Amino acid sequence: MSLSPEEEREPKKPRVDNESPDRQLINNYSFHLELGNGSYGMVLLATLKNTSAHVAMKVIRKDGTEKQQRSIEKEARTLRITRECPFLCKGLAAFQTPLHAFLVMECESKTSLLDLIKSQGKLHMKAVIFFSAELVLGIQFLHSRGIVHRDLKPANILINKDGHIKIVDFGTIEEDIYEGKKMTEICGSVIFMAPEILLRNPYDAGVDWWAFGITLCLMATREIPFNWEGSTSCLVQLVAKTNPCYPKGINIEARKLLEELLVKDPAMRLGTRGNIRDHPFFKSIKWADLENQKVPSPLKPERFSPKDFMATYEEPLKFLEDPKIGISSGDPMVLQEFSFVNSGW
Repeated sequence: MSLSPEEEREPKKPRVDNESPDRQLINNYSFHLELGNGSYGMVLLATLKNTSAHVAMKVIRKDGTEKQQRSIEKEARTLRITRECPFLCKGLAAFQTPLHAFLVMECESKTSLLDLIKSQGKLHMKAVIFFSAELVLGIQFLHSRGIVHRDLKPANILINKDGHIKIVDFGTIEEDIYEGKKMTEICGSVIFMAPEILLRNPYDAGVDWWAFGITLCLMATREIPFNWEGSTSCLVQLVAKTNPCYPKGINIEARKLLEELLVKDPAMRLGTRGNIRDHPFFKSIKWADLENQKVPSPLKPERFSPKDFMATYEEPLKFLEDPKIGISSGDPMVLQEFSFVNSGW
């Protein structure tokens, strides 16, 4: 059938596929499993509807306080830059409703470093060196941006599907901490707190290197270097006034590294001073290859199974009942500098 002159002149319209769902609408997600929970709220395994994109979604109930608002905004700002470092959990999106804040992150595995330690006991030294070196790169990136994590521990270090580390949970970070600037807020997990935090002294980025040392000791020995039993005050006294007690059989170079990390004076702590990459413990590491993830991991994690994504979270999700109203910029519950969508997602 021939076309009329008018039809020949009309440009052909391109075929339009179904548009991908809006990543900043909570009703465009399906929820499967609870990955974690705490005083902040919960983290759920979710899927963006009509796609195969599975993510971790952190759901935070707003309490209206200025302190919480600053904390959530700082976490979102950190997630915006995580795409620049492969050893940080990548932030994909952030959005809000009148009563809740939502942080969407990549999620390739349900295995944390803590899970590995629990299931395997102390790790093989090759794995300890590999994961420690990747942690160094992640910590150094954060510090180069003036960000101190303040809650580094095995539970906050995920192992992705290829066996590389991903530092997660930026809910306690502090920003703009460059040389000479100190903090005083008490936060973090007690076992991993540096002496200066426990003693309520001003502190800086050196607290992350102390926590890194405790984490390294756990990987290598499944023990912490302080024989702690009893109250938190007992731990404060141990950490503040006694030397670390390293388990027998620990690798000599690992022990030497720990002795330079677990120094009570933060100004003398490796990481704060010197170049930790030059330590003999890391002599086998080719840092450029590691940064580009060209070094294969010695351990692979447990991955999600298809059943995990077929499951439907059964508990009532109250955030789905948020008032269906717009967000007014004048509302004191509204978070500023918060919402984004990663351009690569």
